[in-house]
Amino acid sequence: MVEFTANTLAGLMQQHRSELLRFLTRRVSCPDTAQDIFQETFIRYNGYRKKDTVENPHAFLFRIAANLATDYLRSRIHHAFQQPEHDNILADFEDPVASVETIAISQQELERLMQALLELPPKCRDVFVMLRLKNYSYAQVEQELGISSTMILKYLNRALSHCRLRMETEN
Repeated sequence: MVEFTANTLAGLMQQHRSELLRFLTRRVSCPDTAQDIFQETFIRYNGYRKKDTVENPHAFLFRIAANLATDYLRSRIHHAFQQPEHDNILADFEDPVASVETIAISQQELERLMQALLELPPKCRDVFVMLRLKNYSYAQVEQELGISSTMILKYLNRALSHCRLRMETEN
C-alpha cells in the first residue's frame, strides 16, 4: 500500500509520465489534451480522500486517466452534434435580461472569488488564472512560469482548495 505524500506523488508522476501520456495521446489524439488530462489525473489522485492508501497506484492512475479521457471525448462528441439552428429556437424562449437579484448574487460571488485569489501567493494565483481563466495548457504554464508540472499541480490544488473554502464559508 502507498500513502499519499508530495514525494510519492512527484515520484508517481515521473514514473508513469511517458506511459500515461502515450496511453492518453492514443485515446484523445492530441498531445496537448493528453498533457492536460495527465495533469488532471494527478490532481484527482491527490484529491482522493476516501482512503488514506491505494493498493495499486498504477491501476488507479490509469483508471482515473481513462475516465477523464472518456469524459473529454464525450464532451467533444456532444459539442460536435449541437446544431446552431436549435440555438435560435432556444433563444426565443430564454429571457436575455437577467434579474437584478441574479446579477447582484453573481457580482457578490465574483467579488468573493477575486478576494480569495488576492489572498493567494503570486505564483499560486498565476497558475490558477492561467489554467482556469485563460485556458492555458499545462505545458504553456510550465514554459511561461518556468516551474515543473509537479509544482503546477501543487499550486493549482492549493488555489482550488483555498477558493473552495472561502466560497463555502462566506455563504
